[in-house]
Amino acid sequence: MRTRYGVPYWLDRYPKARQPSYPRHRGALDVQVAILGGGLTGCSAAYVFAAAGVRVALVEGSRVGQGGSASCPGLLRLEPAVPFDTLKTQHGVRVARHLWQSFRRAGLDMAATIRRLRVRCELVPDAALRVGLCDGDDRTLRREMASMRAAGVEGSWLTPARLRQETGLTGVGAIRSAGDAFIDPYRATLGLAAEAAKRRALVFERTPVTRVRAARKGVELVTEGGIIRADTVVVASNHPLPAFKPLRRHFSLTDAFCVLTPAVPSFVRREFGRSHAIVIDQGEPPHILRRTSDERVMFVGADQPAVPARARERAMVQRTGQLMYELSKLYPAIAGTRPEYGWFVPVSTASDGFVCIGPHRNYPRHLFAFGSGRNGVASAFLAARVLLRQYLGIPDKGDELFGFTRLLG
Repeated sequence: MRTRYGVPYWLDRYPKARQPSYPRHRGALDVQVAILGGGLTGCSAAYVFAAAGVRVALVEGSRVGQGGSASCPGLLRLEPAVPFDTLKTQHGVRVARHLWQSFRRAGLDMAATIRRLRVRCELVPDAALRVGLCDGDDRTLRREMASMRAAGVEGSWLTPARLRQETGLTGVGAIRSAGDAFIDPYRATLGLAAEAAKRRALVFERTPVTRVRAARKGVELVTEGGIIRADTVVVASNHPLPAFKPLRRHFSLTDAFCVLTPAVPSFVRREFGRSHAIVIDQGEPPHILRRTSDERVMFVGADQPAVPARARERAMVQRTGQLMYELSKLYPAIAGTRPEYGWFVPVSTASDGFVCIGPHRNYPRHLFAFGSGRNGVASAFLAARVLLRQYLGIPDKGDELFGFTRLLG
């Protein structure tokens, strides 16, 4: 079996004959909200806005869901990637608690919405474990656990013995969060786009936007086939688009890498313990391990600064080998297994590691959702809810904490 490089598993296994096709934009169109970006965040926003009765047009330059969303690991976490203790140090306990609890509510809301809409994206509930594998991790994790308990944030401690039972790993302990899940992110994106279209949202793909300009009463999006006039434009992308280059100073762009094995035999599975929980180590950046429902092993990490497209194939081959070696150090029985897939995951993170959602003073009638990065798919629904409240002029108390003011101090 040869490794398939540069092909995300979620996209490859979806039958091409069943991939939905949305039209290109042509002519002139007037809507209340135009959404730039047809990934999971953009489609979540399209669904949430359309369900609220807002006239929406979603515009995607390529194909819906086939960018960063199709390559992400599909972790529906109820905790952000940034440790609570780190957020508390950066912003204070009140802000950290609000960000943390809002993220948890968004994850639960997303899971409930997927179930209610019957979106077939293989939603599999499980726990997530932030594991400590060396002595230096013990102090960090115990300080994190103490900060969480003092702030009333959910989480429980796993002893080394329990960690070994759950994961097969020998370590100093772990913090367990309940209610997390796995999803197929590509199917979730397509499902939410379809639900948005049912509610009269207009979805356009293969429609690059060549210019975004302010108009007398709103914003105009110039496409190759015409013009879209909107009261507000929502920019939902992993990283600021070229039209918003000044905002890039708040974000860093890296490439993470992902490997996926074939289904592993039973003697290998025994090494993984009795749990299918998401396993996240204390590396900087961390490695993430998950087992799929068909007993494949997914391992994410080996981050590096984003490289040009011409160098990416070589980087994928090298990083795939590195990840399999690192995985074999954790679970020796998997040594010699050749991965079936190896691909890269574009990761954009804000300067404090958390998502950035809301308006910016230099861009009137614009709302942004950037920096989902390692925060998982729950950040898409968090962004959609915050953006809708901002558009309707009924923000919740603390919604401003998600915006650019947090990054500017």
